Amino acid sequence: MGISYILFDLDNTLYPSSALLFQEIARRMTLYVARLLDLSLEEALLLRRDYARRFGTTLGGLLAEQRLSDPEDFLEQVHPQNISDYLSPNPELASLLASLSWPKSIFTNSPLEYAKRVLECLGLSRFFENIFDIRFCKLQGKPQPLSYQLVLSYLRLRPSEVLLIDDVEAYLMPFAAMGGKVVLLDETESISTAYPKVKNLAELKGLVKIL
Repeated sequence: MGISYILFDLDNTLYPSSALLFQEIARRMTLYVARLLDLSLEEALLLRRDYARRFGTTLGGLLAEQRLSDPEDFLEQVHPQNISDYLSPNPELASLLASLSWPKSIFTNSPLEYAKRVLECLGLSRFFENIFDIRFCKLQGKPQPLSYQLVLSYLRLRPSEVLLIDDVEAYLMPFAAMGGKVVLLDETESISTAYPKVKNLAELKGLVKIL
């Protein structure tokens, strides 16, 4: 059976890592952790890497081990308002999305309001039916199994009917294990993986037809 729905990751997927937007988010997260826990920047970065390995996200680690009392403050502080400083409209990607006839949604570990800002800046908002953000996933984003289950339940689709496109292999693995279809976006062509992969989204159109 072919796919009937496509889920797109947001950061470093709908825009290239060279835009440096996600790097700014990462910088802000390190600063936030350093201030919250009274750590040096080096210690905060090491802790964030540990959290990413064990919990999938910095927020997940803070909630699990530090009893973060205000996750909304974290989400607000680490996601920039000034998206236009990093991104601009992408008519080529808009044309590609228009050519993909399947319904589409965003599946992101970022908060809804930030995702909306990114899509608006890129000129892509009209192509996505839903934004499944970190709050929708009960603050348990990818790669926690609950996040995938919540999205599939909302869509009323089986994993085998859905394609997930993400630049993080670890975020694809749980969905693939559920029977979902996945494509890794590897813009540097540096990741060795068993999953289908593309260097950029322009390569997606031909690949989707055979999945």
